[in-house]
Amino acid sequence: MIAALELMNYFSPLESFVAFPTQAFSTLRSFWPPTGARQQPLSDKYDTVVPPPSAEELIIKSLPPLTTYKPPKYPIVLCHGLSGFDKLILVPSVRQLVGLLQLSIREQKNESFMEDTAADEGLLALDYWVGVSKFLESKGCTVITAKVPSFGSIEDRASVLDQCINRGIERLRQGAPDEVQREWLDSDGKFKINLIAHSMGGLDGRYLISKKNDKNYHVMSLTTIATPHRGSEMADFVVEKFDSFKQTASLDEVPLFLPPAFYQLTTYYMKYFNSVTPDDPNVSYFSYGSFFYPKWYNVFYPSWNIIFNRSGGEPNDGLVTVKSAQWGRYLGTLEKIDHLDIINWRNKLQLETLTNLEMYNKGIKKLLSPELDVLDFYLAITDMLARNGL
Repeated sequence: MIAALELMNYFSPLESFVAFPTQAFSTLRSFWPPTGARQQPLSDKYDTVVPPPSAEELIIKSLPPLTTYKPPKYPIVLCHGLSGFDKLILVPSVRQLVGLLQLSIREQKNESFMEDTAADEGLLALDYWVGVSKFLESKGCTVITAKVPSFGSIEDRASVLDQCINRGIERLRQGAPDEVQREWLDSDGKFKINLIAHSMGGLDGRYLISKKNDKNYHVMSLTTIATPHRGSEMADFVVEKFDSFKQTASLDEVPLFLPPAFYQLTTYYMKYFNSVTPDDPNVSYFSYGSFFYPKWYNVFYPSWNIIFNRSGGEPNDGLVTVKSAQWGRYLGTLEKIDHLDIINWRNKLQLETLTNLEMYNKGIKKLLSPELDVLDFYLAITDMLARNGL
């Protein structure tokens, strides 16, 4: 959801907020709720959500080293969020973002250009799952890294996710020893897999599990990390302000509409999505969230404040509230971790960049480093899966 931050910079976070403009969705009927459904009140309470214990019990302040570790029984699929492919694309200016969206429309929503032009357009590209897959593989995990359309709809992303999983399984069939493969198969000869998803990737996973009935594999679990299961107030803000932006900008400056992902991440759309996307009782659902309190210079400072004010003071990671991140069995909230820290982004980019600066010193490193090692967090997740027989 980094692109949301860039578009948001066109507008003052201090301006008064207007009512949610339903006309902004007129071009997106293919994935927006049916009219009848929109007219019905939608509950924000779902059977799948486990009410959390006390807040103190759920806050993860540190991760003690594991004395023993066992990798999951089944392969892991890493599912990325918005604005990514298997790389995270950071757009340094709104004009570049708008240009990319226009190009996406002209290319008939073929978003492969996001990687192809990264080096040419002044963008900064880095691995989305910074060091996570290699780290888990070094600990004995079998990992498939998915690559789906960066700004596509949940439905489109889930369809491509299905294809990625099938390709990954085919590679495993060719490379893994027979005795290992036998442990991965169910009674129908389908591979059993675990999904670990960040941000919007968790919604892709839920849709895949619920709506894709002819899967060639068996999803055993879905672990979501900072996924906006009830939408993001930041998406609400971007959609509202984009509609106003269109009224004042020239056609050369703005695309005709935002990509589907932005609309589907709104709090209103997610009420509809949750009502028509039931959980599979044969799948284990786990979730984590995070929160922090940003300094004024933090990249998430504006979005954090927008979400904090719109949600009535809910703790958040700069893009998703802790409440929205809860789904299935909620396992905890990482303290002092933002939406990118949780995929190990800050350690990789900021610290390696500062290594080349004369001003770099241990004090700065301590200031920028997350409070806990995010790689240890993923180790804890996979250990949890193993302990649950997954």
